[in-house]
Amino acid sequence: MEDSNDRIVIGLCTFNRPEPLKEALDSLSQIDIPEKTAVEFVLIDNDENAGAKYIFDAYASDMPFKCHYFVEKDRGLAHVRNRVIEEALKLHATAIAMFDDDEIVAREWLVELYKAFKESGSDGVAGTVYRLLPMDSSSFVKELWPNRKEPANITLKLLPTNNCLFSINLVDPDGGNIRFSNVFNFSGREDLVFSFDALFQGAKFTSAPQAIVIEKFPKGRSTFKYLLRRWFDTGVTDAMVARHYNFGMKKRTLKEILNIIWRCLILPFLLLGGARPPAVAILYMTTSLGWLGGLFGKKANYYFKHVD
Repeated sequence: MEDSNDRIVIGLCTFNRPEPLKEALDSLSQIDIPEKTAVEFVLIDNDENAGAKYIFDAYASDMPFKCHYFVEKDRGLAHVRNRVIEEALKLHATAIAMFDDDEIVAREWLVELYKAFKESGSDGVAGTVYRLLPMDSSSFVKELWPNRKEPANITLKLLPTNNCLFSINLVDPDGGNIRFSNVFNFSGREDLVFSFDALFQGAKFTSAPQAIVIEKFPKGRSTFKYLLRRWFDTGVTDAMVARHYNFGMKKRTLKEILNIIWRCLILPFLLLGGARPPAVAILYMTTSLGWLGGLFGKKANYYFKHVD
């Protein structure tokens, strides 16, 4: 790795998740720092009552870098992530790293992200997210939330904000000047649109499989009811993204209509194979219904209501 004087700003956004946030900050306080870099940390609290301030204060002194706390009163994922960008620009960052407030970062997390970033010469890198489900989760749920690690240095089409590091050039007003779209404030997929906007400008993203975070799933996320809601919202947000860019609408709509018809026809036969086959069919139909809903103006507000 070449000599560097890079300044990395770690951005973390939170809203009403006190216990997961404590674990996230505790893990962050123990990370190793890449050599020849300066690191600072920014916590953006989306609670206008500054509910996370006492947690920040309890951990800030244990961090191996300077820490900053800000309240972003405008609710939504895009607002808080864009606030990270604005604060990172003020701190003269050369790169921004992000993870989520319900995740635990490995000790080598930032070192591995930065190593992959420098060695690949890409504009951004994404690490590995391992999901830790409750012990009593069904095998069916575990199958639908698989854990896998990408090979190293694979070109990616998505830079997920739950484990990434990217160049400040993507967001600098004199560079790409990209921001997260407010259209996706409460639906999710704001990072997908951010990624697409960067890719359209010629950016390159690569994998950093050794940069590991662990996402702890609460019990409420390991139920079939939860999966139905998420898969429906996935269809809605897919339609929102397609409408945002105005591409692939007709082809995808035909595909989803045929998917609903075909799975409805075979559903009686799937019942003969036990609970799993019809459950999978219902989930796929749920996504198709979500797409059709999104096509006609339905919006996913999952993150407006969701605080677990």
